[in-house]
Amino acid sequence: MQKNYTFGSFSVFSQLADDGCYTSQSRYLFTLKAENLKSVTSYTANSSPHTKNEQTRRFAIVMKDLKNVTVDGNGSRILLKDKGSFAYLENCENVTIKNFTFDVETPCCPEFTVIKTGLTSANVKFAPNTRAEKIDDSTFDILCGNTKIPVDGKGVTFMREVDKDRNAIFTIGKEPADVFSRVSKLEILDDDGTNQSVKLSFKSLCPLKNGCSYSYRTNVRDEAGFILDKCKNVTIENVSVKYMHTQGVVAQFCENVTVDKMDVRPKTGQSVACTGNVFDFYACTGKVTVRNSYFCGCLGEIINISAQYVKVNGKLDDHTLACAYANPKYYGIPFCKEGDVVALTEPADLVSVGRFLAKKCTVDKINPDLFNVVFSDEAPADAVGKVLENTSVNTADLIFENNTLYDVPGRAVIVNSAGKHRIYGNNFKKVTKSAIFIGGDASGEYICGRVGEAKIENNRFSDCNSPIIRVTPSVGENVGDFAELIEISDNEFSESEKNLYDIRHVRSFVFDDKNVCDDEKYAGTTSFCLSVDADEYEIRY
Repeated sequence: MQKNYTFGSFSVFSQLADDGCYTSQSRYLFTLKAENLKSVTSYTANSSPHTKNEQTRRFAIVMKDLKNVTVDGNGSRILLKDKGSFAYLENCENVTIKNFTFDVETPCCPEFTVIKTGLTSANVKFAPNTRAEKIDDSTFDILCGNTKIPVDGKGVTFMREVDKDRNAIFTIGKEPADVFSRVSKLEILDDDGTNQSVKLSFKSLCPLKNGCSYSYRTNVRDEAGFILDKCKNVTIENVSVKYMHTQGVVAQFCENVTVDKMDVRPKTGQSVACTGNVFDFYACTGKVTVRNSYFCGCLGEIINISAQYVKVNGKLDDHTLACAYANPKYYGIPFCKEGDVVALTEPADLVSVGRFLAKKCTVDKINPDLFNVVFSDEAPADAVGKVLENTSVNTADLIFENNTLYDVPGRAVIVNSAGKHRIYGNNFKKVTKSAIFIGGDASGEYICGRVGEAKIENNRFSDCNSPIIRVTPSVGENVGDFAELIEISDNEFSESEKNLYDIRHVRSFVFDDKNVCDDEKYAGTTSFCLSVDADEYEIRY
């Protein structure tokens, strides 16, 4: 039977026990400095590829090996004065965190507005949380609060076009560009202690647009809003998040995660609420449910469900294969545990050619990209050059319903998991790339999982770029099907680009006449699909 406790200070979170319901007596403001937070060292999925080691993060709430625990903030606000994260859960079961506002005092995302542009220069005004620390004419660091961000070319710049009210990845050519690394000279024009104005001179033509605002993030994902590791039945309910550093909610090797009524949007005076993906689900099972939530001001994807594949480099003995992560963002995480079923697959199409029982997985201490998988029976002789999939994970069903996604500079929903998915009743508005993307790299970084089915129903897409819905794994033309069923029904498309969908390598694709568009200009494309049932949509002016 669950025990009920009330709390009036934040110290209670160092004393959480099983079967406890902890409720705030009233709405408190918990202002936490670095010394109030707990340190946790771990590997985290989709973390930074630039640092090949474990990362130590500091969290406001830490739970390990707990069961049947509810933490009810009753409307309380957790404000981090220093850089840190909100909650870490490891090996927990039946845990709920609800009724909180999570905030940071200084968002570590540099921002500036372009005041005037010239042929090869621009005058910009930094936001109150941002300033440049000049070392010499061409060398400088960017400061956000007490966080120093080196200008090393490992960042991405996002542009907000005020007249379009939209964030977009700032590009020069085809790749995301780090604006600051292209600066040949920085001159401080004015500094009143709150806002700093500088002149940026560029190595070539000025890439900035007059009147636009820009945000800058590094690719070093050294923080996360929430980390859930090897947990079961976790619920995050009725929470407001004003900012998350570099990563949002990361769930790895979890079963049944529910997010209900989460509001992620910037606080007053800021334009960014999360610089990375809001949700990263990696190697999860059961149900992944995100519903009744609102997202805006997020620079990464809203949700990304990734599969887990690794390449085989060699056979060490009769029972052991030497393997490696092809994707550098997943280093250090054990590929499997004792009792997991591992499939050997062809890298070109990820078709299984055999299944084996895993006995042990040992990660290399020097290079965490490498590890050995020990099998209960003899390891396959022809495994070298092929790919392993842990079929005991990668099976999460996504239920993504009744959410609003506004101003997404990249893709909004990415699914690479083998489950059955339902994307229902959502409002997608101002998505710069595909609003829904199913696919990935099947033969390079192996992040593409075979999808059972995806039903995309009763959603509204407005001001989205094409193709709005895309199913296109990176494989050759003569391989098998990557998805069993993709069904698009009863959706509304308006004020968007002309390509509604691009569907490839699907066994059965359905686009029915319940879909509604505001113009006859729209169309869709399919290729390498076995069965296609694409009706004309209804036009409503």
